[in-house]
Amino acid sequence: MRQLILDITPGGPPRLEDFVTGRNAEVVQTLQQWVRGEGTERFVYLWGEPGAGKSHLLQALCPTRYVACAPDTRFLPDPDPLLLVDDVDRLSPEGAVSLFHRYNERRDEGGRLLVSGPCPPAQLALLPDLATRLGWGLVLRVHALDDPEKMAALQTRAAHMGVSLPQEAARYILTHWTRDTASLFALMQELNRWSLSAHRAIITIPLIRDALASLQPRSSGM
Repeated sequence: MRQLILDITPGGPPRLEDFVTGRNAEVVQTLQQWVRGEGTERFVYLWGEPGAGKSHLLQALCPTRYVACAPDTRFLPDPDPLLLVDDVDRLSPEGAVSLFHRYNERRDEGGRLLVSGPCPPAQLALLPDLATRLGWGLVLRVHALDDPEKMAALQTRAAHMGVSLPQEAARYILTHWTRDTASLFALMQELNRWSLSAHRAIITIPLIRDALASLQPRSSGM
């Protein structure tokens, strides 16, 4: 089974309608209500294993207020009451302190904050005061897709691209490619290119075989 990093440009910004909910229907509904300002809960922490779809949800909810964390990320004072922070575990101690201050500002001024991470707040290797505050709000888990749900997600993504992916072709992908959703969707983008080059509206197993055979690992040795 191949596990390669593909240099692929995404086919478009994440959309809620492209998210296969699986066991996450209640989570999606709650987040939609939250971003509209409905309900009383202003602070939400979203957690789940890598590839469960947390980043997709945050970007789809409000792309203009979305921040993907990195070690050099810092959060400056910001008058906008809405902030969505992805992968909080990637923050440096200095970045965590800056987010701690923005949390307190929103608590005092009526703002809202949505944060994602790989585990429940109490298990974060993060500034303890920040981790504690993230646990004060609503904590939601995003469940990863099982295999039937992943096949449905692949077919949904294919339809969004304007091609058809039969059930047997989706199953073939799962048995011949890595199963995390980011890798699967990256492969779908590549398969879409192949289908366009071949002037085919249907992604078939032979086309998938040809595409997989052409993919080479990066020079990093993966």
